[in-house]
Amino acid sequence: MHRNKFVLGSVAVALGLTGIAACSPGSGGGARAGASASDRAGAVPEQVSPTQRSVRWKPCPEVEGGPKGVECGTVKVPVDWSEPGGEQIDIAVARRTAPQGARRVGSLMFLPGGPGMSGVEQVRQLPEWGGAEKRFDVVSFDPRGVGASRPLQCSEKKAMASALDSVPSATREEFERRTATAKALADDCARRDGKLLRHVDADSVTHDIEAIRVALGEKRLSLYSHSYGTVYAQRYAAAYGGRVRAAVLDGVMDQSVGRREFAATAAESLEDAYDQFARWCAKDDACALKEDGAWKTYERVARKAEDGKLPKSDVTDGPMTLAELNSTVDGMLLTPSWGPLAENLRTLDAGEKTDDVPAEDPAAGGGTPGVVPFADLVVCSDFALGTPDFAAHRDDVRAARDKAPRFGYSPNAVQYTNLCSGAGADSGTRAGAGGGGRTATSTAETPLLLMGARHDNATPIDWARSVRDQLGAKAALVEVDGWGHAAKIFNAGPEQDTVLKYLVDLQVPKGDAVVKGRTPDGL
Repeated sequence: MHRNKFVLGSVAVALGLTGIAACSPGSGGGARAGASASDRAGAVPEQVSPTQRSVRWKPCPEVEGGPKGVECGTVKVPVDWSEPGGEQIDIAVARRTAPQGARRVGSLMFLPGGPGMSGVEQVRQLPEWGGAEKRFDVVSFDPRGVGASRPLQCSEKKAMASALDSVPSATREEFERRTATAKALADDCARRDGKLLRHVDADSVTHDIEAIRVALGEKRLSLYSHSYGTVYAQRYAAAYGGRVRAAVLDGVMDQSVGRREFAATAAESLEDAYDQFARWCAKDDACALKEDGAWKTYERVARKAEDGKLPKSDVTDGPMTLAELNSTVDGMLLTPSWGPLAENLRTLDAGEKTDDVPAEDPAAGGGTPGVVPFADLVVCSDFALGTPDFAAHRDDVRAARDKAPRFGYSPNAVQYTNLCSGAGADSGTRAGAGGGGRTATSTAETPLLLMGARHDNATPIDWARSVRDQLGAKAALVEVDGWGHAAKIFNAGPEQDTVLKYLVDLQVPKGDAVVKGRTPDGL
């Protein structure tokens, strides 16, 4: 995923949640909320009309190993959709057309995740889309605030400080310090481009998608959304369902889940994913931890991290912290990279330094030294993840530990509750303005296809099941009996077949279905 990265242990762990959901930051963090002002925030403008009614395409710079003939362009939209005649922003788009002579179905728009993934780069770099590229024009875009669509810029030092402190607070003083760190980061981002930061919410992106459809000249779109992109897909299906031919939601976000439940289910999914890895380790000689076991080794390494006895960190002057360790484990389970994860933990347990991974240079390619692209605050605009006070935070921590007694928390979840706690209304981010407690709806004629892996530590399968329940007959759920957070369209076999039959032929699975997932590479 193309997001701002810092080196944590032996892998570059991306800043940016791959899936998110939340509720109001009030004391009842575990309860579902009803309709609120957040629903009004998603009201459809009377007319969504870009400045231009077509895209002026030009050849994209070619990428080694990428497809030939990809075209790039822009679509001009207002920064603030409530002021269509106000300041404009160019949304970067890319397209690879279906082969000449193909039985073209239409345009398949990829809605990128992250937040922070560049859809343009995905179109430029990926030679295949599971075969969909043979029947569709594959189109994507950089969401506002990302990539070539006026990227949000923030202090690298402040972003690093926030990322490396992604652990729960044990005391009121720690909670207040972390909240102040997050506020300093949000204030810095707002100082650099506060107007755009106030309008990077999912509703604004949804209207941008409709503007792109108009510029493409398509009556209806087929959508393929992954991870955070499923938030955009849900909101587009609600606001512009008549323009949806088909929509795949892969790695589903649940917009209705409460903050406390979000933290608990995220922790539970991480512990489940690691337990799957531990079960493999116990029976496979290829695992470097088979002798002592994966759980025993992790717990020993975690104690060393807490005591400051791990090797020197790649990103700080001191030893690797527990936050770095857990973020590394969490990131390697996403792929999943079980063999490398076992070797990584074995190396740390032996007191050896893991292999360095070069950190990205923010100045490379014309960037500003000391400043990095940082899209994470998008989450705080869409959902009210911020914790109101230490008492509520303490209750959230207890709920997460009840679900995941060994890990105790999810680094992804804590990173965002910490960040959004500081990105309050006075930070210029419109934190929480977009919702919490929003129920998924669809006005599309074709049921949406929801897909999720049962052992995905980024977007728990319970989120997909919840969205299925909210949509009722407007959706079908296919559960993948497998691991990781990979996009199903790229996994050859039943996962890919399900996606293609739906996208090409509109074959909607009957009832809830289960398909076998792809075995992790190297196993």
